[in-house]
Amino acid sequence: MPNQAAFFDRLAASIADFSAPLAHALTAGNVFTHDGLYFLGYCLPLALPVAMAAWLFRRLSDFGGPITKAMTDRLFLWPVLFTAACLPSVPVMTQDIWFSALWGEEIVRGLNPYYVPFTPEQAAAFPFDEVPAMMTYGPLWAVVSAGLMALSGGTVWLTGLLFKLLLAGAWIGGLAIIRRIGRTHDEATAAAGLVAFGWLPIGHIYSAGEAHNDMAMVVFMLLWLMRLPAGDRAGPLALAASAACKYTSAALVVVDFLYRFRKSGRADRHPHLKGRIIAYVLRGVPAALFFLAVLFLFFRSPTFFDGVRGMSGWQWLQPADVVRVAERMTGMDLAPLRWLVRGAFAAFALWTLTMLYRRPTLENVWKAATAVMAAVVFGLSTHLWPWFMLWPLALAALVPSWWFSRWIFGVAALAPFAVVPFWRYEDGYDPFYTKTLMALPLYLGATVLMVWMLDRKDRAAVAAWTAALAGRLRIARPHRS
Repeated sequence: MPNQAAFFDRLAASIADFSAPLAHALTAGNVFTHDGLYFLGYCLPLALPVAMAAWLFRRLSDFGGPITKAMTDRLFLWPVLFTAACLPSVPVMTQDIWFSALWGEEIVRGLNPYYVPFTPEQAAAFPFDEVPAMMTYGPLWAVVSAGLMALSGGTVWLTGLLFKLLLAGAWIGGLAIIRRIGRTHDEATAAAGLVAFGWLPIGHIYSAGEAHNDMAMVVFMLLWLMRLPAGDRAGPLALAASAACKYTSAALVVVDFLYRFRKSGRADRHPHLKGRIIAYVLRGVPAALFFLAVLFLFFRSPTFFDGVRGMSGWQWLQPADVVRVAERMTGMDLAPLRWLVRGAFAAFALWTLTMLYRRPTLENVWKAATAVMAAVVFGLSTHLWPWFMLWPLALAALVPSWWFSRWIFGVAALAPFAVVPFWRYEDGYDPFYTKTLMALPLYLGATVLMVWMLDRKDRAAVAAWTAALAGRLRIARPHRS
């Protein structure tokens, strides 16, 4: 990649006074250009913390003694230290930080990045080799990006540092909210939630390391859930801010509505249907005005969403791809089964929303929110990047003992490995092997990991169900007189 190579050439020149072997190892001539060492250098450091997080998650499930506040605080401290360690890293696996930087720079120059793509000349100033594109993120993130670029003055190192510090702060803030919400139940829930969300590498690597903006959306989602019990206008405002960073969290409005609508009915504040709906709408007016105000800073025509629509053509690492693997192996067209797999996540989300309507408790809110975001990630989206898993994982961490939360943990743990063949062999190889095939070990492994991490009671229930199922499916031999 020319711009990346030029960047590291400049880096090499800046460390020319270092010893020759060290300068060679730090720049383009490092040993990880060899495939085997590349995979070892990436996968082994990633596998160690994933294994530790999975073991610790299961250990907390079977822990016999009480979980103390000091233990929970220690579980919070380590992810913070991991995040700090990621700050000096140079984003090399993905380049999305430079998308935000270039779009923010356009705004500083008076251009609208939703209609005018950045130029190759602008991109050449950064270690960035993607083709010019129009902005795909939400308008609030556009404002944030412009502010950071105004502060950095376009300096590459300062730009990277500012984006990293902001997203690392969002990541740590998200951890703090998970600990706070978990403690409303008990310390054990808070501890398990911190491990589920904080101890997997995808959080600190993709927030403080690679500097993806997903944590900006996620931290506002968590703020919404933290303020939801209060019933004030701060909750909807936080949810509007989340959707204004990345549009996908807008799906959670249905969770907010069902909870507030049912709670107001039970409290008899507004006994009539019309009054309850009007009360909900009035409560959300500041949030709607905020979202529209930010949106219309940039919106000029429906082509505003062209950048987002362009991403729908991507396709890889979805649960439906497991069916595509079966199609390749059998030579059969199983399109209805693919739609069934996608629809299953939507159906499960509808079921959790029904449970929320029947019993408007906070635990049902967390489950419904998790299922809705999972339906977005696994059903509506055409592709899965590992950092997408931060969306449902943050919500699943609030109900860590739920079996579905543990399945999401399994997918989040394995997704960074599954995308490596695509990163390494994007060009020149059959996309089936680099994109589609990896869905099979990803989702099979996540399911195995989920079963392994169940607590004793749930494991016993699964064993009993399996034994009963085997008995039901056994074909009895005909009796001979």
